[in-house]
Amino acid sequence: VLSFDIYPFILLNLAFSLQAAYAAPLILLAQTRQADRDKAQSLADAQHREGLDDANEQRQKLTHEQTCLLVGMLKQNTELTEAVKLMAERIEQLSKDLHAHIVGKPASQPDKAPGELPRIERP
Repeated sequence: VLSFDIYPFILLNLAFSLQAAYAAPLILLAQTRQADRDKAQSLADAQHREGLDDANEQRQKLTHEQTCLLVGMLKQNTELTEAVKLMAERIEQLSKDLHAHIVGKPASQPDKAPGELPRIERP
């Protein structure tokens, strides 16, 4: 029996060694390129998260400022409502005083509620 490569398989061993020598640098290059892609992806993710954090912080600051403005406006509204009430009471009192001054007697208080019929007084 005639064989191409006899028992120690020198030629087969040489072929596998050549293939390994050829493949190893390519595999290392591929791993390096994948590591570079992973690094670029992680940097992009970090920048995106940082941008989201900045935007969230700005929204929180704006919300805080608007809340402070709203509280101030509510306080001012309460003060103005109280001032309007005092002015209305003062106008009512001045109207009564003016009526009393012009007519000569105090203005009578209405004895009926709105929508109620007038009372008839008996002697």
